[in-house]
Amino acid sequence: MNNLKIRPFKEADRAALGNFKLSGAQLEYTSLPLEVLDDAIEDEERLPCVVEGGEDGVIGFFVLHKHYRHEGYDTVKEAVFVRSLSINENVQGKGYGTEVAMNLPIFVQEHFSDFDHLHLVVDAKNAAAWNLYERAGFIHTATKEDGPVGPERLYYLDLDQKYVSNVKLRRNSKRSLPHLKIDIVLDNHEVIGYLEGTIDEGTLHLDDLFVEAKERKRGIASSALRQLGTFVRKNLDNVSVVAVEASADQDINRLFEHVGFACFKDTGKPHLYIKYIKY
Repeated sequence: MNNLKIRPFKEADRAALGNFKLSGAQLEYTSLPLEVLDDAIEDEERLPCVVEGGEDGVIGFFVLHKHYRHEGYDTVKEAVFVRSLSINENVQGKGYGTEVAMNLPIFVQEHFSDFDHLHLVVDAKNAAAWNLYERAGFIHTATKEDGPVGPERLYYLDLDQKYVSNVKLRRNSKRSLPHLKIDIVLDNHEVIGYLEGTIDEGTLHLDDLFVEAKERKRGIASSALRQLGTFVRKNLDNVSVVAVEASADQDINRLFEHVGFACFKDTGKPHLYIKYIKY
């Protein structure tokens, strides 16, 4: 794992940001840091931030913009938007993008403790980016067809929830399809729980979610469920829906609701929580 640190911008970072490079394709989706930095510094509603990557120095940049309203979306005023996020092209491929996405919720919670709503907008064809954000816990809530470079997606994250940045999912090789077991792994090595289910006609039916007692109440279960959509898209081509039966325990139902599952009357199964993961 990279020695990642996210912090507010300091004037001493300007030279490093001036050396940032992005490919032509990436510049369709975001801006170079110096193109937006001064506006962010001069606006008390914005907080410019940098990402340090150990020996690689300053490798990332973004702006947190409170009370921002993105054109075309009806979001509450008391919200924070992530804007102009970029990773220097020279260090791409080292996993920094994933780490930034996973650590972003905790960083925003620390610096904007009075806010419960975090948003970002991603171009729909930038699948690499929105997969990262979904893994970190962002939920796709709206699509605008006529963005500046085509369709774009609005993502939302509830800052009033717990987030764990060092959790990942790994398929357990002891199960054979249609049966599936996905280990919940902490710090890339310690298995602390699992998700278990069965695949039937394009739907993964979750039967069990387990987290070791010592790791509960930290947000492990919700962090694992937030990553499930991205995991399935990457590893199970024939699955487009994840479903779970509603529980008699309302706390469990709320857990699934908070990570994007919902009951749909038109399915004929009102007690089935569903999350569409391919759209």
